[in-house]
Amino acid sequence: MGGSGGLRALAGLLREALFPGRCLLCGEWLGAPGPDDAPVCDDCRRRLAPISRGRCERCGTRLVSEKGTCMRCREAAYGFESNVALFAHEGQAKALLRCFKFEGRTRLTPFFAAHAADAIRGVGAFLPIVPVPPRPRRERPDPAELVARCLERGYGMDVRRLLERSAGTQQKSLDFTRRRENLAGKIRLRPAAGPVPTECILLDDVFTTGATMDACARVLKEAGCRRVYGLTLVIEE
Repeated sequence: MGGSGGLRALAGLLREALFPGRCLLCGEWLGAPGPDDAPVCDDCRRRLAPISRGRCERCGTRLVSEKGTCMRCREAAYGFESNVALFAHEGQAKALLRCFKFEGRTRLTPFFAAHAADAIRGVGAFLPIVPVPPRPRRERPDPAELVARCLERGYGMDVRRLLERSAGTQQKSLDFTRRRENLAGKIRLRPAAGPVPTECILLDDVFTTGATMDACARVLKEAGCRRVYGLTLVIEE
């Protein structure tokens, strides 16, 4: 861990250790620990509404006026069958993911893992889970990997780390086509990764355009996987 990003992550971990009793969202002191010990109060939990109805059949975003699939998915030819997103990337869910992904608040892992486990039971409880690989030399713990470990150790789920990723241009400002071009050849099977299952669930933290999940799904399908489903913690709408 190095650089200013590493120092910020370390500062976040120290704050977590010294002040574990305040809600990350509203700052109120917590009472009894929640079922997952995440530093989020009951009132904020109630306002965290997972996406439950009116989802796009492909990417999992909330539908407003469309039926079946959203406009984005009508134009994109994805390599995965479908994606389920736990939350929309807004409000309190967005704030929690920022704490989790950029501030080192690893105590949020069981919170996201519990929601992911519920969603996985609906998608395919016995399917192997394949974490989407992070960019190399990432200074902070990768959210997808943290949740995957929790699902593996706490829920007994089958996690297979089949993919790896080489360095590339930051994708934040790129659209789907340019992201797909940027990812070309960057994602591949890990050496000696083990057999590729016929079906699996790809696990990632954020669904933005779907390019990363698409690239991962295509690599898995080229290796013999027939159906790839996605699960993301949040989706940008």
